[in-house]
Amino acid sequence: MRIENGVAHIVVRGQEKSYRLHQLDDEFFRWQIQTRSKSLKIFLGLEKGVPNFSPHTVVMSTFSDEEEFPINSCIKGLGLVPKQEHLEKLAGRAMELIDLARQRGIKETMNERIKFLLDLYENPDIFDRNVLSSIEMFYKRSYKNVLKDPRATLLFYDQMSGYSVMFNVVVELVPRSDPFYSYVTAVHDLFHVPRDPSVRTDRYEYVYRFWPVEAYDKTPGPKASTRIF
Repeated sequence: MRIENGVAHIVVRGQEKSYRLHQLDDEFFRWQIQTRSKSLKIFLGLEKGVPNFSPHTVVMSTFSDEEEFPINSCIKGLGLVPKQEHLEKLAGRAMELIDLARQRGIKETMNERIKFLLDLYENPDIFDRNVLSSIEMFYKRSYKNVLKDPRATLLFYDQMSGYSVMFNVVVELVPRSDPFYSYVTAVHDLFHVPRDPSVRTDRYEYVYRFWPVEAYDKTPGPKASTRIF
């Protein structure tokens, strides 16, 4: 995969295809930032309510080689990612907090780790609106599918508000050597600190970088299936 002048060039089963890339739309971005911020404040006791994990949970669908049912779907944990110039510093700070949790205790440092995340979402301009992220943990069907065809869909549904949106994306596998990988895996372990200190943050071979190509409104109602970009 290569990106030139806002166009992603990918190879699908030996054939090159090109797709114009787009930034995340305003409504989706606000939903991500506001919902995540509120949930973190609930964890910290700053607001009342129940945390809403809908922005983090997405249905990812990929093309498979099966003739009868050529679509495979799975649930992924998904995140926003800061701009390139911030990744190394933020990944380093996340790793410091993970080490602190191992020294002082996971429960004892929970508020400090959540505050780090809340500070990020309260500064939305820090985020790169060109991409979304996830981690490849299992190397099963979704992973095998994107190796042959790096096109996928990401379907979000907010169980509390009914808001829903689907993105058609091209999928990039990002290796350990990339600061993008370091940030995504560090932030994952920041919220899910491994209890075993021998478990390394870079235990995953790849993380996903999703590049939006198209977006469709999937909220039930008169605008359902309307194209956003």
